[in-house]
Amino acid sequence: MAEAGSKRRERSDAARLLLAAARERFAVAATDLLLPEQARLTEWQRLTASNLLSRLIRSIEDALRVPLAEHFAAQETVHAALSSAHVPIVLPILERAGALSDSDLGTVLVRRVEEHRFWKAYGQGSGEDLLYALVRDSDADLASEAMEMVIARSRRFDRFQEPVLGHVDLPAELQHKLVWLVAAALRHYLVQQHGLRAVDAAVEAAASAFIAQYDEGAGLEAAAVRLSRRLHTLDRLDGAFLTRALSEGMLPLFIAGLGVRAGLDHAAAWEILSDPRGRGPALLLRAGMIERDDAAAILLLLNTRGRLFSGAEGDAAAEQLELYDSLDSASAAEVMRLWQADPAYRASVARLSTRASGSVRSA
Repeated sequence: MAEAGSKRRERSDAARLLLAAARERFAVAATDLLLPEQARLTEWQRLTASNLLSRLIRSIEDALRVPLAEHFAAQETVHAALSSAHVPIVLPILERAGALSDSDLGTVLVRRVEEHRFWKAYGQGSGEDLLYALVRDSDADLASEAMEMVIARSRRFDRFQEPVLGHVDLPAELQHKLVWLVAAALRHYLVQQHGLRAVDAAVEAAASAFIAQYDEGAGLEAAAVRLSRRLHTLDRLDGAFLTRALSEGMLPLFIAGLGVRAGLDHAAAWEILSDPRGRGPALLLRAGMIERDDAAAILLLLNTRGRLFSGAEGDAAAEQLELYDSLDSASAAEVMRLWQADPAYRASVARLSTRASGSVRSA
């Protein structure tokens, strides 16, 4: 009994440490993005993330400036300033205030950069695209879900096939936070630069109207989860499908599908997959009950051209496959239980674990 209890504690501790390691890696990456002088990401990753952030802030700013320009139409100088598409207002204010140092925002940017890097590595192949094949599927519901994902994916790129991060692809809480942050920056500009006083009602109305149009379900991740659930219902979400999705650079669909099989939400699956110690992929594949041949193919894809993050060294795919072989589905599923808990609980466990590990290292 004592030995069994010890093994259970080890598995529980493995889950806690895996969670802490994943969160710590994202925290470091977020620091890389927001504090370039301490950068650990590549120059391309930092530049891509910076461009994504700038365009995201500008898209929200533009949406709020339109109703504000109409509101202040009688004041020519203010109206002209708000209507000038060539003059950014919000980003310089937010950067001076250090208001963009947000770990949740950093995490979203890191994930979008990694997703695009994977797409560049694998998504340029020839042959029929998996999603377009599903659009023509005989199952009407599946075809509809696939079309929704096609539409959502199209918003991830501009006309030059450069990555875009739209506000609809943000988690609801982060989207609301950014909108109000942009609104506050516009208020600051109107008051400080134009000496206006009665601006709060107009700014709040513009921001509230924009938030009211937000639909988290329209984002790519949400569409990928819905498609994956439909495939799972039809018993078609197998290892071969996930391997093909990954081989075509569709990282969001792969993560959503593996998450559905393992009983995890998209964010939790992302977190485990990006474990900097390299244990996450094997655990996730085992928990999702992926067959060994498919697991080997997936691990190879994750560790070659599209290697998820860039910290793994050596023959990572072989080492992860060894870990996969040493696990059983029940043990892997037990580790996954922490990620099936309330996200706020996971965040608290990660926060305490990360701080505790930092205290141990500094002791």
